Formats: sequence, C-alpha cells, structure tokens
Amino acid sequence: MTKRYFYLIYAAIGGLFLLFIDFITKYLANSRLPFEKLTATFLPFLMLYRTHNTGYHFIFGVIENHFIWALAGLVFVTILLFSLARSIIKDNLDRGHLVIYSVIMSMTIGAIGNVMEILFSGYATDFFIFKPFPWPSNLCDQYINGILYIILPITIIKSIIDHRRQKAAKDDQNDLSDKIS
Repeated sequence: MTKRYFYLIYAAIGGLFLLFIDFITKYLANSRLPFEKLTATFLPFLMLYRTHNTGYHFIFGVIENHFIWALAGLVFVTILLFSLARSIIKDNLDRGHLVIYSVIMSMTIGAIGNVMEILFSGYATDFFIFKPFPWPSNLCDQYINGILYIILPITIIKSIIDHRRQKAAKDDQNDLSDKIS
C-alpha cells in the first residue's frame, strides 16, 4: 500500500473520531443541560446554552423541508469526499497538499453530524456560545469554521507561495540559459 492510502485512511479515521466526539457532546448536552437557559462556565468567554436548531445555522433561522436539504447536503458531502479521496490517491500532490486535503477530509466527515442529526431528529443540537458571538453553536459548526477560516486561507497562501517559487525558478533557469548562450 502506498503512502497516499495511509493519508486517506488517517483522514477517514480522524473524521470518524471528530464525528464521534460531536455525537457524544450533543448527547451529553441533551441529557444534562437545561433547555434554552444560559449556564455560566469557568471560562469568561464561554456560556452553555442548549437549543435545537431547525435551520442549518442559527444565523439562517428556520429552513423549510429540512429532510430534502439534509439529503442534498449528504449528496454534496459525498461528492466532495470522493473528490478529495481521488485527489489524495491519484493527483501529484506534495506532502503539504496531502496534509491539507487530509485535514479537510477529516473535518468534512466530522461536520456531517449536523446533517445526520437533522435527518434523524429534525434539528441540530447547539449547546455553547462563544463571546462575543451571540448565537449558539456546536462542534460541527466549528469544524466548518476551521475549514473556511483556517484551512482554506492556508491553502490559498500556500498556492500563491508555490506559484511564486515556480515562477522564480523558471526565471532563474531562463537567466542561466541566457548567460550560457
């Protein structure tokens, strides 16, 4: 088995672990926290607040036909995961891109917890509030935020740096060939 398959296996195992952690925390929140009552923690920036979100994000509010949207979300995530798996196995990626794609794949698998919970119960459990943000959240939301606000900017910056390095190497090679001529 090639090294690329290990990246794929690690990504899948990591994603299933993140999904498991999400389900455990939602189970604990549903069984131990009061419904829609703020609970203070020892951390000044964190409040516990269990609510059932019938939308896909607290900001968006209620979204009708949640079952159809959840199925569409699963189809989209499945296509994304197969695309990432194919890229990890077949594309000529350097180690940095293999790691980035594996992390995106792990976090994407972990993020399907909300979609699965909406499919089976009609809502997603949100159970904490990070100040200064006023809306409740859960781990799946944080996995998505991690992809959008940490991993994707790193990927964009890495692509720009790689492009500039390739251009500089090509310019150096052209300068060298000009000196030889």
